[in-house]
Amino acid sequence: MLRRRALLGVAAAFLPAVSAGCNSGSTPDNGAFSVAYSDHRATEVTVQGAVTVTLPDSPDSGDGVHQRFDVDVAGVRVEIDHNLSLAGRVPVTVGSTLIVHGQFEPDPGHPIIHYTHHATGGHEGGWIELDGTRYD
Repeated sequence: MLRRRALLGVAAAFLPAVSAGCNSGSTPDNGAFSVAYSDHRATEVTVQGAVTVTLPDSPDSGDGVHQRFDVDVAGVRVEIDHNLSLAGRVPVTVGSTLIVHGQFEPDPGHPIIHYTHHATGGHEGGWIELDGTRYD
């Protein structure tokens, strides 16, 4: 009985620390993005940045039409590819400040963040937040 209480106490102390790391990336961490960018490592990121240019939507090549725009993240120009078949259009304009959660791909010369929509298949759900509204 005493051992069970001790184990429950350890679990109770450990669980909040584990849960704190599982917040689906709601807090921007441009520093973690910078490390992933420098290491050329694909990873889930949550970043904050300003829209530098809006681009034409990509044509549907079997995976849906994607809204595209570039965001300055820690001095890096990153293209955001937001699947309009899975999430609503984000009303961005040049200068809009966003928080973006999605999959970073460090394509040399053309880094992107995609999977900025609700969870599908093996990918964690992503989103874009603009002026307090979340698009996913």
